[in-house]
Amino acid sequence: MSIYTRYYPNGHVYIAYILNYIGYILYLEDKHDEAQKIYERALAIQQKHYPSGHVDMADNLCGIGNVHYGQGLYDQALTFYVNVLEILQKYYFPGHDAIICTLNNIGFIKREQGKYDESGDFHRQALALQEKYYPSYYGNIANTLNHIFEVLFAQSKYDEALCYCQRALALQQKYYPLGSASMAWSFNNISNILDKQGKYNEVIDFLRQARATVEKHRASDHSSIAFYMNNIGIILNKQDRHDEALDYHQRALEMQEKHCPSYQREIANTLNYIGHVFSEQKKYDEALKFYERALEMQEKHYSNGHGSITTTLINIGTTFRQEQKFDKAIEYHQKALELQEKLYPSGSIITADIINRIGHVLYDERKYDAAIDYYRRALSVQENFYSDDHIEVSHTFSFIGSTLYKQKKYDEALEFHQKALTIQEKYHEYSHADIAKSLHFIGNVLYSQEKYDEAIDFYQRSLAIREKFYPWCYADIATVLSNIGNALYEQRKYDEALDFYQRALTVREEFDASNHDVIAENLINIANILREQEKYNEAIEFQQRALIIREQHYTSDHVNIAYSLSNIANIVSMQRKYDEALDLYQQALRIHEKFFPSNPVDIVNTLIDIADILSKQGKHEEAIEFQQRALIIREEKYSSCHEKIADSLNRIGHIRLNQKEYNLAIDYFQRALTMLEKWYPSDHVDIAETLRNIGSTLYLQQRHDEALDFHQRAMTIYEKYYPRSRENFATCLGTIGNILSGQGKYDEALGFYHRALTLYNKHASNHSNTITCLNNIAQTLKNQRKYDEAFDFQQQALALLRSNSCNDQLRIATSLKDIGNTLFQQRKYDESLEFYEQALIIFEEYYPNDHIEIVDCLHWVAANLYKKSQFDLAIEYLERCLLVKEASLHPKDLSIATILECLSQVQSWRSEHELSLIYEQNRFFMRLKVLPADHEDIGLSLSNIGEIYEKLDKPTLALDHYQQALTIYKKCLPHWHSNISKMKGKIDRLSEELEIELDLQH
Repeated sequence: MSIYTRYYPNGHVYIAYILNYIGYILYLEDKHDEAQKIYERALAIQQKHYPSGHVDMADNLCGIGNVHYGQGLYDQALTFYVNVLEILQKYYFPGHDAIICTLNNIGFIKREQGKYDESGDFHRQALALQEKYYPSYYGNIANTLNHIFEVLFAQSKYDEALCYCQRALALQQKYYPLGSASMAWSFNNISNILDKQGKYNEVIDFLRQARATVEKHRASDHSSIAFYMNNIGIILNKQDRHDEALDYHQRALEMQEKHCPSYQREIANTLNYIGHVFSEQKKYDEALKFYERALEMQEKHYSNGHGSITTTLINIGTTFRQEQKFDKAIEYHQKALELQEKLYPSGSIITADIINRIGHVLYDERKYDAAIDYYRRALSVQENFYSDDHIEVSHTFSFIGSTLYKQKKYDEALEFHQKALTIQEKYHEYSHADIAKSLHFIGNVLYSQEKYDEAIDFYQRSLAIREKFYPWCYADIATVLSNIGNALYEQRKYDEALDFYQRALTVREEFDASNHDVIAENLINIANILREQEKYNEAIEFQQRALIIREQHYTSDHVNIAYSLSNIANIVSMQRKYDEALDLYQQALRIHEKFFPSNPVDIVNTLIDIADILSKQGKHEEAIEFQQRALIIREEKYSSCHEKIADSLNRIGHIRLNQKEYNLAIDYFQRALTMLEKWYPSDHVDIAETLRNIGSTLYLQQRHDEALDFHQRAMTIYEKYYPRSRENFATCLGTIGNILSGQGKYDEALGFYHRALTLYNKHASNHSNTITCLNNIAQTLKNQRKYDEAFDFQQQALALLRSNSCNDQLRIATSLKDIGNTLFQQRKYDESLEFYEQALIIFEEYYPNDHIEIVDCLHWVAANLYKKSQFDLAIEYLERCLLVKEASLHPKDLSIATILECLSQVQSWRSEHELSLIYEQNRFFMRLKVLPADHEDIGLSLSNIGEIYEKLDKPTLALDHYQQALTIYKKCLPHWHSNISKMKGKIDRLSEELEIELDLQH
């Protein structure tokens, strides 16, 4: 330049040429502002020497266009490129290389503006000219083919894009038999297609080929080498190989800072990539440092704003979102949106992306209506740039679906997820990840609708895709396994659920061992299964493992530690270890009150748990005290008519119900009902539960008609919400059946039971309710003396128990007893005996301390033997029964006297009257100690002893006992009672036989 200014006057046209070269060099160094000033100086000189639109000005105008393009000022750049094209087409023949170059430049601009069809048209014009005028210039043709690839790739037309890329590579291999650095571009483009297919290992192979090609043929092109190193790092990050990814990015950064320090845009990109890795590692502070370095560099480099700045603002906003700093996240996303709208006033695909991201933050804040508004805004922007079935449109459909799901608008959510899935399956070869997500989302919706079989089907399809195409995405695979486990758990298929939970745990412990919180959740899921299987000790073991993880790795996460304590307490309470449970709940309560006094929800829940334990211990007044504390907190937190306050009132009502203070219970239930009717519409499903509470209390008060009315009101509500409320609906039908059965309206009762049974059979996830319903039908049929039909239903109940609740030995034994009783009523004593003996074996093996049930079984076995006239065996079982009762009951418990009576009767049937007398006398002495002297039962014992003395041919002793019995009967019974007349008859008879005159007037 100094030479030219020495020989040519200032403003000479040759100086303009030199300025153009300087501008180009500055442009290559990304010094856009300086380059623009130089180009404008050159243009000013040329405008003095040439008329407007002269061909020699085209290079200068193109240079200014390039600068604007580099600055992200695409509208300005387009204006210059179009001007250049008009000049060139005026001066040159159609196939001139400069025209081809300008057509491609316009194509670049159109692509950046999201005008893909127009972009493709310009590149195809350039391609047509190259193939017509320069058919042997394979290298240049290959470049244009790659430009078209990039347009098609942006349109998600991956198959077409791949064809263009493969054509480009074939030409390059033909034109450069020894290889060329330009081939790296084609390798990179093929890797992009493989990336979309999720074939990450193949992606890395092609990127390494690209890097090796540049290193071999253009070793000094450090910028390109760093570019491919960064791309490898991006893929490694996707594979969760974060340390390897970080290594590639850091090496790329070192290379750029050493060899290309002026390439600020590329250095900023690398800083962003490093930030991504730290973000994936949840090292958010470190991520922010790199993003902020990138932003500072970009803002200096692009004084008028640029799309790269938008990207970094998005990254910062996303990181704040991950840290749950939602206000900061919104702030940065809004900055990005403002800049993008300034750069693209008519909108862009990036604009839609930012709007979606703001929606994500609002979603995380549970501002679901606002989130949906943003998602719909994004959708309207996308519709300007994409076809209706574009893959990006499917993503926004998914966002809307997920938000509707959170609002429990399941049908609408399902519709959006299915629309997304339809689009994704159209691009199935490149959308495996999206398809897997949509299948998972649909599974979640169906799960929430309690359509568990359908949910499992979608989860399984999602799992199959993830395991086939993304086997390294261990966290996602484990999540799907857990969700399948959840669905099976709800169906009470505990063994199958346990298998899936165990598989999920294995994956997490092997491949995601540092994610302690998720592992703890997995352990809790397994514990819940074991709890339902009544494997309480194993369940506690898993809960304790979860607690240890939380205490070791999340020492400040007090709330989850408290949750774990409550979980263990829940299981311990099922073991009836109420003192231990109470201690654990108290520990949890202290944590909540100390560390989260401003979060009353957990405090209230723990107070309620403590109250439940105290109620189970029969400490009802203490239980009410804790429920009252919970009520006070809720009354302070919520409005005077709130569902949570009603919940507390209902809970206090239940305690009063347990105390048999029925009127007080109804008062609380009525207060809750009044509150709920103000809070909800009159037919809201939550009102039904309180109606049932009132109905159940009235039923216990024998106010059957009133009880029936409340349960029928509840049933009407549940029926309206069917099928979502099907279990409550079925339960309500069963309760109405119970009331009608209690009123002796057996046929009506059976009608309701059968309706309930139909629902249970249709949705057979809760076998326990089905079994209860079958037993209720059986009992009603027994009341009608339809024993054969009753027996059939009892057999169905037993079969269900054995197939679905094989560990619930208590219910199995009870069912065996019920069947035994039915057979006894039918006088099928051999069969009855068999069922009672089976029940006895279970009680003695599994419940050796349940003396009541063991005694009952022994008694019924003896009764069957007695009916079969097997008196010796009957006595053996009755004596065992007596031993158990005497060992387990208070000596004055009169149920012992009942067994003594049975023994006396059996001995009498054996004609062992002396033994019979001993048992009856023991019974008499026991009653004498416990009952008032003039109690009817004492008179009855005296009468029985008298009868035995008659059988022993001791009439005098018999007469004496009859007279004592009559004296007692006269004191405790009305004069017309049959026992008095019978006793007088016996005395008269014996007096005549003994020829004794008695005065019976007194």
